[in-house]
Amino acid sequence: MEGITNFFNFNILITPYIIGFIYITGAVVVPFIVVYYFKQYRLHINSSKYRLYLFVAFVVLEIFWRIFCEFFMVYFKIFLALQ
Repeated sequence: MEGITNFFNFNILITPYIIGFIYITGAVVVPFIVVYYFKQYRLHINSSKYRLYLFVAFVVLEIFWRIFCEFFMVYFKIFLALQ
């Protein structure tokens, strides 16, 4: 019963667990977003130059997505350490 009380009093945070799921989901979705925007602007993915751009865009977006999720994880770990 104490676990339920802690949950409803916000003594237990569920967001750090959810962020892991959000990170994995976003890491899978990012390549599709990159390809969508390349096709949206009618860039020919068959060209080796645009394949390089596609690869660079993918790597940069994956790194930024990781940094974004890590920011929130660190925020919640600091909160938990201060308790």
